[in-house]
Amino acid sequence: MLRAKKQLIPSLFLFFIFTNISFSQNNLSFDYDFSIFRDEGTKVFVELYYGFDPHDLIFIKSGNNFEATGKFQLDIINKLTSNTVVMKEFRVPVTLSDTSGVSKNFHLTGQLNIVLDSGTYIIKLSAGDLNNEHKVYNSQEEVHLSSFPEKNVSISTIELGTKIIKSTDESNIFYKNTLEVTPNPSNLYGKNLSKLYYYIELYNLNNKELGESFSVITSLANQDGSEINNYKKTYDLKTESKVEYGSIDISALKSNKYLFLVKLTDSKENEILRAYKYFFVYNSDSAVVQTNLTEIENEYLLSEYSKMPEKQVDDEFNKAIYLMSDKQKDKYESLKNLDEKRMYMFKYWKGISSYINKKDYFSRIDFANKNFKSDLREGWKTDRGRIYAIYGKYDEIERYPYEGSTRAYEIWTYNNIQGGVIFVFVDNSTGLGDYTLVHSTAQNEINDEFWKDKININ
Repeated sequence: MLRAKKQLIPSLFLFFIFTNISFSQNNLSFDYDFSIFRDEGTKVFVELYYGFDPHDLIFIKSGNNFEATGKFQLDIINKLTSNTVVMKEFRVPVTLSDTSGVSKNFHLTGQLNIVLDSGTYIIKLSAGDLNNEHKVYNSQEEVHLSSFPEKNVSISTIELGTKIIKSTDESNIFYKNTLEVTPNPSNLYGKNLSKLYYYIELYNLNNKELGESFSVITSLANQDGSEINNYKKTYDLKTESKVEYGSIDISALKSNKYLFLVKLTDSKENEILRAYKYFFVYNSDSAVVQTNLTEIENEYLLSEYSKMPEKQVDDEFNKAIYLMSDKQKDKYESLKNLDEKRMYMFKYWKGISSYINKKDYFSRIDFANKNFKSDLREGWKTDRGRIYAIYGKYDEIERYPYEGSTRAYEIWTYNNIQGGVIFVFVDNSTGLGDYTLVHSTAQNEINDEFWKDKININ
């Protein structure tokens, strides 16, 4: 065990990373990442890194300053037992003397330290702006944590950072093993972040597996695995554990997705172990970018989609089917690769942005979930939810409750669609609130001139 553990319950520390980079997202800009290190016995030590972009937060005047507050909820669930092992809510305040553009050019970054037993967990993250309920971020990820071997050589995951310095401040949450390692939860570099810092731990180093010496080879590669360069360090075997850290100049890299790779070799240069991590580079002022990446590819790298979990991408697709043609649905469902799904949904929303904004559409979905949910279905899956998601808020609504021989029903009127249309919904669920569309004057919707017969209770 290389680091001194401060506590088992997540602890919080805030740090400003000054940078000109920000993600352009349709909702809240929030990044997270994590690294896994050895702890005692079968337990593992998880460091979870997170970051808010102040450009996405609303600042409110307070005295001579301006204040904003990011918030997020962390839930970790043991998949085998369904027990929630961590459930914490955090607030992340920030105060600025002014809110001009340059004053917000930093990322509000923090770290949570968690000790868990080996096993499979569901990690849920929900982030938001305390001053704006419409700015939200939700993510769910399944993570398998394996205990580190007791005797054989092993390696931690890689932490990528924006700075590593020598330190004696053990109260700093970024402190470990005489170092202060500032994480980069977005794994995005470029502009004034021209160096990639890395930190990794090696355990159970022994003569039997390694011989009298060993080497650590760090390399950069394109996302297809083709190597760009590598750096080798050779050490005499003296201790059971070792921290390996350093930095690599990436200023010459073009905007793209890259692979950072660490290999451990024995004294005969046989590879024993490896670890890798993807990162992103964006240099908007690089002349090379225009000849190698299209404009939309550059936008994609900076969007929320470049790192979006597959479950979230699939959820977006499922909720967007009201707007898609059958051909578009079939195309997405034929995609097997996560990156292809991400790019497809990114291009989809960009392609229909002149017709409907993604943020507006999902605001309609949220409204439907809150107002049209029945005992049978989520709000967006109901007929009222579908119509609201497609057409937005009605201009007029007439509500008719149950009255002895007639069912409850609603008539929605849209004055500015196709010259004026109506939608009629009837509650056929015997009071469960699940309204069915029975008639409309809109094109491609059900039309039944005898719809009034359907409100009668026989």
